[in-house]
Amino acid sequence: MVTPDGILVVSGPPCAGKSSVARLLTDPPTVGGVVLIEVDALFSLLLPESDRNREDRMLAYDAAHALARATRRRGRAVVLECTYARLEQRASLVTALDDLTSTPLWVIEVFVTPDGAVERFRGRDQATDLDERLVRERAEAFPYSELAFRVGPSERGPNDVVEQISTWWAGQPSPIDPQAWAEAGIPWGDPAGRPR
Repeated sequence: MVTPDGILVVSGPPCAGKSSVARLLTDPPTVGGVVLIEVDALFSLLLPESDRNREDRMLAYDAAHALARATRRRGRAVVLECTYARLEQRASLVTALDDLTSTPLWVIEVFVTPDGAVERFRGRDQATDLDERLVRERAEAFPYSELAFRVGPSERGPNDVVEQISTWWAGQPSPIDPQAWAEAGIPWGDPAGRPR
């Protein structure tokens, strides 16, 4: 069981299995007072009719980070789950926590190959603005960080990934430098990120 006294970010490219991993890490939801914030779920609640443009995406990230900030101020731990490929998305979190300097931050990146991401995408039954080409491109361009703990993929599924994370967590890993992590994101104008 992972119960951070701070913020744990579960990130990675689309169709890497981030949501499944984050949900398993916080199951049952009340364990240790950890609050799971899924940015895409919050996005759907706030902007159900959005075409998922850049401005709306950033509004969802900003709202998630404001919620994470309020949760931390109440002394609860947070698991944030979303892609976090973009420099602006990462910087939004760092800015939200600017005056909570004692809040430690850890980042887990769920790795997936481009072929694996496309295969997982084909098995989805939820509405999305992605297609196979975009899923492949985003898996190829994801800015993995040396500061993060990278896991997956696992032939045995998300439970095995959570077991890897739990083993890592038992070693009491040091928090990362939030600013260095934020600066490693892809800017919106970068062609490798294929902005919409």
